[in-house]
Amino acid sequence: MGFNFFKKKNKEINKPAEPVISEKPEILTKEEILSRILDGDFSNLIELRAETRGEIIYIPELEMSIKPLVLDVKERIVCLGFDMYIDAMKMHFAENSTGLGQDCETAYALALGTFAFSFMRGLKAVADNYVKCRITSEFAGHSHSWSVYSSDAVRTGYKGGARQASYYWDLINEDIIKRLGNQKAVCVKIFNSAIGSKVIGECRINDILVPELGDKIAEITKKWEADGYVTEKQYFFIVQDDDTITNYPYEGEEGKEKLRSNVAEFLKNFNKVSSREDFDNIIEATSAVTGDKLLAEECLYFIPQICGEKFFDGAFIYSDELKFVYPDNTAITSYKCQISDYIPVADAVYDLLNSKILGEDTDRVYNCLAAVSSLFDAYEQAKEKVEVPKDLKVNYIHFNVPEDFEVR
Repeated sequence: MGFNFFKKKNKEINKPAEPVISEKPEILTKEEILSRILDGDFSNLIELRAETRGEIIYIPELEMSIKPLVLDVKERIVCLGFDMYIDAMKMHFAENSTGLGQDCETAYALALGTFAFSFMRGLKAVADNYVKCRITSEFAGHSHSWSVYSSDAVRTGYKGGARQASYYWDLINEDIIKRLGNQKAVCVKIFNSAIGSKVIGECRINDILVPELGDKIAEITKKWEADGYVTEKQYFFIVQDDDTITNYPYEGEEGKEKLRSNVAEFLKNFNKVSSREDFDNIIEATSAVTGDKLLAEECLYFIPQICGEKFFDGAFIYSDELKFVYPDNTAITSYKCQISDYIPVADAVYDLLNSKILGEDTDRVYNCLAAVSSLFDAYEQAKEKVEVPKDLKVNYIHFNVPEDFEVR
């Protein structure tokens, strides 16, 4: 006799069923995620030998130290940070990677995987000496030779089919080459995203945002079949041959500290300015202590601009182009990422001001530096037309320089 599933065996079976309440997805803690990254989740993805040393992951092949950070954790979003230094390239990198998933576990996997399969895959090509192509650039009267290494183009949510890793390189390589200077290595980051009709194209060269190239790659994004949030990320590592690198006075960690000290001297002298004469003599006063007149000149030109860009954040879209105009009206066009001292000076300024090197005067000096930048007048003029200036395009930054000024 077959079993009757509907037969009433007792009164208990006729009771209304208890409502089924789905469990809320578990949210991982920051501590759990960091522990998993250090315990092998990251190392298992990167195809390079890695050693965990406390809270640092060390990769011998690249002489690379990575400090992973867990920046934010939510139910469906995980944001990771990676603070890195590659001794072989003499370069510091800071990268963030965000994952958006159906739950916290998926979001974590996406955040870690995207970083491993994009940024780290490019460095795997460097470690294996898998050269994509060779290029030559010209800067400050010198020729420089480079090897280009590429990561894969990592996509999420994209329905348009796979593309070759050379796609972005073919699109913007000439623009990148003209921005190369005398650095040992350059990192180019491509990030494209779309959600509905809103698109964002971003290109950074050594973490300097280049709006011109961002606009170029955004044209690609407009053609995507975007259903939800779609992203694409790719990195290029461009490494200069040792025999074409010209001498740089602030090489290595010792040089970095020397430059920081020289920038601090400029800030201290700026803090002492109480007259036009003091301001006009600031280069001489700084170089008398540091012994580097060119860096003192660069501090006077670059630091107000660096502070102004921070102070007026959101009001302007800054080009990376710089024009140095000499007394005879001849001009040299260069770029922020190309000038050897620009990024080191910016890093030193942020570090020194954040550490309150000038004590109670720090905020006042920061405001005064922003006020003597070219952006201050541009902002005041814009306010005559709109109450809150926003996203005003700055095509280039103009510096009037003496006849003996050297672009390095």
